[in-house]
Amino acid sequence: MLELTVFCSGALVMILEMVGGRILAPHVGTSAIVWTSLIGVVLAFLALGAWAGGRYADKNLSSRGLGLALALAGLGCAITAFCHNAIGSGITSSVGNLYVAAVAAAIGIFALPAFFFGMITPYVIRLRLAGLDTAGATVGRLYALSTAGSILGTFLGGFVLISWFSSTAILWSVAICMILLSLLNNLKKPALRLAVVFLFAFLAWQDKSYAYWQGQNGGQKLVETPYNSIRIMEGKDYRRNGEAVRLIATDPGYTQSGMLINDPQKLYFDYTRFYALGPAHSPEAKNILMLGGGGYSVPKWLLSGKSGLANPREMNLVVVELDPAMTSIAKSDFALKDDSRLKIRHEDARAFLNSQQDKYDLVFVDVFNSHYSVPFHVGTRQAAKEMARALAPGGMLLMNVISAVEGEDGRLFRSIYHALGESFEEVDVYCVSLPERPGEVQNLMLAAYHQKPAREKKRLAKVGIDPAMDEIEKMEATLYKKAIPDDVPALDDDFSPVDRYTLMLRK
Repeated sequence: MLELTVFCSGALVMILEMVGGRILAPHVGTSAIVWTSLIGVVLAFLALGAWAGGRYADKNLSSRGLGLALALAGLGCAITAFCHNAIGSGITSSVGNLYVAAVAAAIGIFALPAFFFGMITPYVIRLRLAGLDTAGATVGRLYALSTAGSILGTFLGGFVLISWFSSTAILWSVAICMILLSLLNNLKKPALRLAVVFLFAFLAWQDKSYAYWQGQNGGQKLVETPYNSIRIMEGKDYRRNGEAVRLIATDPGYTQSGMLINDPQKLYFDYTRFYALGPAHSPEAKNILMLGGGGYSVPKWLLSGKSGLANPREMNLVVVELDPAMTSIAKSDFALKDDSRLKIRHEDARAFLNSQQDKYDLVFVDVFNSHYSVPFHVGTRQAAKEMARALAPGGMLLMNVISAVEGEDGRLFRSIYHALGESFEEVDVYCVSLPERPGEVQNLMLAAYHQKPAREKKRLAKVGIDPAMDEIEKMEATLYKKAIPDDVPALDDDFSPVDRYTLMLRK
């Protein structure tokens, strides 16, 4: 039984850690800083627990003591399941620095269960030791079993559980498993622990029922996937006379996609309207690639025939979206319809670029791995080379980046700009939100060409074309015309410090 205990607890602690990324994502995002904080905090409190567990075993060695340690680990998981939203929201609303917020949230949510999990292995080793002659073999066997369990828990958590179950349900399940392990190791007076198991199961059911009720009654709907914690919300936009909107958010404080409920094909966010520069530049475009689907706002707009393309019925549109759940949500909640002109590829954008051989008249890039940054491997000089290979002669690439242009807050933009500049003859930048204040963080639209484009005014027929087309000249007026300084190097696959460049969004 002791061997089974260390194996199972090793698996369960890694499931706890794997689901930790999902728990922290709505509060502090999914950057390397967040994962570093989570792993560091869990390891620190496992170490403290191991120290305490060894001392506890020397003073109180019994199956009852092990049962208590296992039960406390289960109780810690239950507290985490019950309180993680309140703790995460409270910490991140009061702490502005991402490093501090990520570490504090990880401590507040995971310190307690990690500490008690850490007590288990040294306690079991002390129980199993029969003498010094076999101590090495005993310790080695138990640590090997614990590590094997951790390997199983890592793959089970990462490949299976977070794909099929909510994070909170997984936490409740870990808590229940630890209470059952406690019961198996100490069968005396089982009534209380059995009652706790039923209580935890009831609270897990209540949590799921409340989440379903909230989603059905106009509240926030949460969909968890192997890649994202996706929140779907509804509200009213009072800048647009109170029109009803539906939004997708995957990170704290930001929304990634939006839709006017009464006009699903219309481009809602200001930055998405700048993709109209593509059809304005290449009205005869037929083959279009979009990296990043999200709520599929831009693909819906293109398919609607209102983009200004001369032959929208002859268009071939390829959308590369990493998360299949995003596509499912776009179909169920954001009015995406099946269309023979639309092909969807569920894979990483960079992996797609590396392997595909087609040429596209327009390439749109709107890929983010957290609320503040393009995934580092999509903004490097090597990625730019693959994008240039995918763009047909005379075509145009448009890439959304959140950054300032000038100053320290513009380092991310300038590093991506220089990466694109190595593979494209011309790279322009449009300040979407605050053209008069380029030193402030905002949506920027980067436009890249194989040949320098003519700057004559583009006149489009207005019959049947979305009103966004009337704004082309206004968009052109937001073009940043100063020279871009060469003060930061181009992002590279080997060195891409996007987390350091993007801390400005947590000020």
